Amino acid sequence: MTERGIVKEIQGKLVTVQLEMTAACGACGNNGCKSSRNCLQAYNRDEVAIAEGDEVEIQVEGKAQLEGALWVLGLPLALFAGGYVAGRALFPTGTEAPAALAGLAGLVIGVVVGVLVQKGKRLDTLPKILRVIHADAGGPAEVDEGGGEI
Repeated sequence: MTERGIVKEIQGKLVTVQLEMTAACGACGNNGCKSSRNCLQAYNRDEVAIAEGDEVEIQVEGKAQLEGALWVLGLPLALFAGGYVAGRALFPTGTEAPAALAGLAGLVIGVVVGVLVQKGKRLDTLPKILRVIHADAGGPAEVDEGGGEI
């Protein structure tokens, strides 16, 4: 998914971008953009020549969103189920308390590991700056990623 926005702040390769609200934003269930006044952090991985006030195009990779969800949601749920099954096998008594506790332990371990992995991959999961969009008298001109006009 690509979005357009205005560069508000540059800190090394981390860039704060204010997104343009589109018609699709009204129907979007993700309130993250709306609550932060449409600003988000992007990563200038390819070192595109930008300055504050430039209009840029950014890309939010679906793969990064899916991978993040799997680490933070999928891993804890899988470890919960594995912990519960292991608890039932190790403590085959009449109560489910040991199995439930083992499942909760797996859930906690999964959340901790998932969050730590995502923190380590933080820059890879941020939206990527693709290019600067220059407005000429005739409308926006295409600009390559190196900053020169096409």
